[in-house]
Formats: sequence, structure tokens, C-alpha cells
Amino acid sequence: MAVQNIALLEAIKSRMGWLARYEKLLAQNIANADTPGYKAQGLARPDFSALLERVGATAPRRDDIVTASVRPVALLATDPSHFGVRLAAGGDAGPADPVSTEPKPNGNTVDLESELIEVGRTQMDYGLMVELYRKQLGFLRLALGRGGGR
Repeated sequence: MAVQNIALLEAIKSRMGWLARYEKLLAQNIANADTPGYKAQGLARPDFSALLERVGATAPRRDDIVTASVRPVALLATDPSHFGVRLAAGGDAGPADPVSTEPKPNGNTVDLESELIEVGRTQMDYGLMVELYRKQLGFLRLALGRGGGR
């Protein structure tokens, strides 16, 4: 099995890609904070259940006889208030409402403070994903007998 076929690593990689795109968008908003008429842009957060389905975390494993007899359980939101999850599943995140929306007198909708807070959150989330990825690789090395004690 190749490392890139591990579902958790694929999910981490997908999350890191989204965070990188989001940070680029936030940087673009901040760069245009004084541009008259500029409308702040947003990026929809990916649906976690769709991500799990895409990486195969909810599908039965073909090579395991025990799991072949167990039907996968899919999350089902029957009410919009369930889990705060959107009912529509999406693969890649598309445009969404921006963090900043209140227009200034010059028509610009960028709220610099909100954008900077989002940059901080994005950096923390990215650091978390890097650490999680590093830990998973450490577990793989340990399982292969090449642990090295870290």
C-alpha cells in the first residue's frame, strides 16, 4: 500500500490544500483593504462528511472480510439544525460569504480586523494539520520498525 492511499493522510492533505487556498484569498482581501469598490471574497468550508466519503473512510474495505459483512453507516442530516452541517454535500469548496461584509463609504467591504483574525485561525489550523501529518508518518515509521523513538 502506498502512503498516498492512506485515507487519513489524504484527508489531511486535502485540508491543508483548502487552508492554503483560503489563506491566499484572505491575503488578497487584505491587500485590497483600501481599494475603493472592492468586495471581500470568501471560500466555503469543505463538508467533512463528503471528505470522508471521498477518501473512502466510510466505504467498506475490499480487502477485509470482516468489514465486508458490515454495512457502512452514513451520516444523515434530516433537519437543517442537525450538527450545524449543510445538507448539500460538495466536493471542492467554492465561493462563500466573506468574513467582511459591511461596506465602507467607498464601497469596499474588507474589515481588516476580521480578516486578520481569520488569517490567525487559518495559520493555527495549518500548523495543526502539519503536526497531525508528522505524527501519522511517525506511526507508520514505528509500524515499519524504523521508529527512532520520536
